[in-house]
Amino acid sequence: VDDCVSVNLQQEYNNASDYPVEVGYCLTLPRNTVVSGFVATSEGRRIKAIVKEKEEAEKQYEDAIASGNTAYLVERTLKEDQNEFNINIGNFEPHKTIIVEISFLCPISNESRGKRSYRFPLELLPKEGTISYTCEVFSSSTVTRIEATAGTTVEGHQVIWKGNASALLSDLSVSILTEEKEHHAIVETDIDDPRLQSVMITHYPCAPETEEDLIAQPQLEYVFVVDRSGSMEGKSIEYTKKALNILIHALPPESKFNIVGFGSSVDNLFPSSVTYTEENLNKAKQHITSISANLGGTDLLKPLRGIFSTPMDPAYPRLIFVLTDGEVEDRNGTIAEVKRSIEDNGRLYALGIGRDVDKKLVQGICDAGRGNYEFVQSADDIEKVVISLFERSQVAQFHSLCVGWPTSTDVTQSPSVIPRIENNSRHVIYAVLENSPPIGETLNITGIGPSGPVVWDIKVTHHKGNTIKRFVALSRIRDLQEGKKSGNTGAKSEIIQLGIKYQLATKHTSFIAIDELNNPVTGTLKLVKYKHKPPPPQVDLSYGLRCCCTSCCRATYFGSDDGSDDVIQQKQPQHRQQQQPSCCRAAYFSASDDGSDDDIQQQQQQQQQQQQRPGVSVGYEYIVSKQQFTGGWDLNSASQLSNLTPEQVNQNKPQHVSENAWTTAFVIALLENFFISTKSIWGVVTKKAKTFMIRELTKGGLDTRSASTEADNIIKLATDFIVLCIH
Repeated sequence: VDDCVSVNLQQEYNNASDYPVEVGYCLTLPRNTVVSGFVATSEGRRIKAIVKEKEEAEKQYEDAIASGNTAYLVERTLKEDQNEFNINIGNFEPHKTIIVEISFLCPISNESRGKRSYRFPLELLPKEGTISYTCEVFSSSTVTRIEATAGTTVEGHQVIWKGNASALLSDLSVSILTEEKEHHAIVETDIDDPRLQSVMITHYPCAPETEEDLIAQPQLEYVFVVDRSGSMEGKSIEYTKKALNILIHALPPESKFNIVGFGSSVDNLFPSSVTYTEENLNKAKQHITSISANLGGTDLLKPLRGIFSTPMDPAYPRLIFVLTDGEVEDRNGTIAEVKRSIEDNGRLYALGIGRDVDKKLVQGICDAGRGNYEFVQSADDIEKVVISLFERSQVAQFHSLCVGWPTSTDVTQSPSVIPRIENNSRHVIYAVLENSPPIGETLNITGIGPSGPVVWDIKVTHHKGNTIKRFVALSRIRDLQEGKKSGNTGAKSEIIQLGIKYQLATKHTSFIAIDELNNPVTGTLKLVKYKHKPPPPQVDLSYGLRCCCTSCCRATYFGSDDGSDDVIQQKQPQHRQQQQPSCCRAAYFSASDDGSDDDIQQQQQQQQQQQQRPGVSVGYEYIVSKQQFTGGWDLNSASQLSNLTPEQVNQNKPQHVSENAWTTAFVIALLENFFISTKSIWGVVTKKAKTFMIRELTKGGLDTRSASTEADNIIKLATDFIVLCIH
């Protein structure tokens, strides 16, 4: 259903032995996914599990086994870093077959407008046997196209794949393309209780560009939290220093910033955040040069608590950037601290450094801090990845968002308080309305955007069902589990209440089912552990579809002579390792087969001619290091970067243009001519530079729009001069 996924996984188990067994099976699901149903079928009997408090479910399971009945238990493990569910079948009768159906739910993750994708992980399927997969698509927007894994059949809004498991070499994927509305909402009337309405709103706030945006510079506080523990020694600390250099040069002029190093202790560049000036920028550059992995352990909690304990200036919303290899001492406590303490108008971003980074930590603190994350694994990645992360942090935001629910209505909304939302980003709001008058054809959301108050009218689509209300509960449970201290009595009580009411397996609630047999099982049980590897980190279930998947997965028990516990382990498919593309600089050279003097002389002449032309013999990082905190470049920098004398750089400067504006245009032209393939990297730098040019030109009496046009003309003039020199 639009931004929700409901999956049914069917598996078949056979006990080929001559005695009863107990089967233990571990199902590892992607993050933000929860088991929402369990049904077992044995000899025509259909046994549906229900959710009870964990301790009670465990007791009933043990009592049922002791009484000779077959029992089923589904419970979430206590491993915070894994989304694991143990599935147990007790008193599995000899020479019997049991078919289990496991249902799970997950919300959609951020996707582009008009496209949603769903991937059923290959790791959840058997390597052998027949697989039958059906995916049904329900969308409030008109579906224009459906794309799916090779070999699938698309029939209307159904995607079907049938065949032998050995023929499947990748995840079963489905993508739907729709005529996306600006905003839309689904109101789901409960099948069992018509007075209960569940709502899912998909919201895309968008602010049009105004003239003021051409020179607007966000006024923010940037705190760079840098891992300097021993594990960062070597390449990781060098990557970090390079990333820091890029970040501090990208800051808007009207900012505050600080650099906080951490390990076993904390090392601040400044006692508190300072104004972004040329002097403070130079201090930061010197500090970065001296940074090393010399602070011992990895206690990220200490610097974060120090930052959160310092009151934030309301005029400078705080952005925290964590740069770490992720090997911290208390991952779960760190995530919980961010969840509890992040300010309403603050955000946390993270850059994971190195190949062994703890991705769960990086993802967890960014989810809790309402920010984004990226990973750097090689030197070639740094510039593109860092700039991408920084650009995402600069997007305009909407705040004070509120849904206009019907008056005199009992509303459970998730999130209960809508956080700040980035311009042009997608946001989903869930709600359950009890004893409410029917919602009409529209809902409205009010808020404050970059240009002031704004109201959105959301068109409503109505249908009947029982899915959305469970996503409201799932979202609330996730908030309670991540945002409260472990063992909090109030949080545990509410999680139990929600788990039982909406039939969801949580850390405190489990599914239990008992099949009372006419002939109770007797004898000693053999324990069979069916192991299942977790899906790879990049797999992320979600995405605006409802999926029904069935597969035959035979787990057959073979008795052992020594009476030891046997382990049935699913053999995992082998995947080819794909080589990742790497960026490399173009190198121009000539080689002589005989090493003759003529060839050497010709090379020298070519080098002399090249030195007389404008060009760039340095990397992007060096160009950025020469940029002033205002965004411009001075004459000496333009000369050094272009291999021209200052007189040559100024040769074509228009009289009405200041020297700084001209040299800045000149460097922008160099970037556009010599770094064409990496525009996605230096775009943020030239945007800052052009803003500086516009401000310079407005000093001469031009309005903002005219100054922007004139800046483009000056950059073109500089480009024409460079092209002329080249040819």
